[in-house]
Amino acid sequence: MLTNRINLMAMLIGLIVMGCGSPEATNSLPTPTNSITTTKAVSSSPTISASPKVSAETTMIKEIAVGDIKEIDDSSICGKSQVTYAYGETSNYRVYICADASAPERPRYYISRNKDGSGGLDLEAMNYNPKKSGKIEFKNDGYIYTLEASTTQNPEPVLRVTFPNGKLSEEKLLRYLDRSGSSNTTTTIAPNVEPLQYVLDNRENLKVCKDTFRAEDVNSGMGSKVFQISDKKYLVQIQCFLAAYQGNFEYVLWIDDAPKPRAIPLEFDSFQEGKNGEKPKRTTDRSIAGVPRFNVRSQTLTNFTKFRGIGDCASSAVYKLDGDRMVLQEFRA
Repeated sequence: MLTNRINLMAMLIGLIVMGCGSPEATNSLPTPTNSITTTKAVSSSPTISASPKVSAETTMIKEIAVGDIKEIDDSSICGKSQVTYAYGETSNYRVYICADASAPERPRYYISRNKDGSGGLDLEAMNYNPKKSGKIEFKNDGYIYTLEASTTQNPEPVLRVTFPNGKLSEEKLLRYLDRSGSSNTTTTIAPNVEPLQYVLDNRENLKVCKDTFRAEDVNSGMGSKVFQISDKKYLVQIQCFLAAYQGNFEYVLWIDDAPKPRAIPLEFDSFQEGKNGEKPKRTTDRSIAGVPRFNVRSQTLTNFTKFRGIGDCASSAVYKLDGDRMVLQEFRA
């Protein structure tokens, strides 16, 4: 009997190890195979790995470290005739934005280096200014490489690649430096107390986190927070409770209308695996479980859900805020 139990335990451990490898990396930043004439090859490998290791940053939100560009040695990467305009770092990449010393306020060069030493990408903006409001964009053969700035309107900036077909690939920035930064500080977004407090005060009437709300978990983990969409519109994230691997969240669109604000609970579509060979079933719920991240600039919410049992490793979903609805754009399991 004891031998049978030991064998069963060994088999279960084997299933867990074999059944949940790393999920397909959806946040990798690929490089196009055909580069334009202003692209320079980098030693080792000219392409960025399409499958970087999934790091701890994909499972929890961290404050982004911001600082002054003087923390970077100008001559180390950009060269003696150039200056470093901005710097962004993710769990897999280091990106240097450089400018000519004669025109230090205009970014011109994009230099990306893989942290694993496998190569990178060099781009030069020839006939356009890559500087945009709150971001820097470089174009290359149908691809767009974007380094977002850390601002109060965008407290979770990303390094993004936009593919020729319009699909996106993103990695959250862990560090951002520019010429206006302050050393050794972290960005903080001053929460708009009114929308968050309004939803919490009216939670039962709005039926938010019905029968699942744990007040002690509101600020644990990723916590409850507010994202400003416009002058009068906010997205309120409420963490209903915190589980072992992830949180459970509900979202409310808060609109500052007269004479009183409007609060619209949002719903999320997903797919449930069919039984006995049946097709996956589309479901709609107010709550989502996982590690969600909302991008204010693109108004998209990306959610990564950890495995729910043996053989079910993870799922990911991308939603787009469209008016007063969250529209499912992509679902992977």
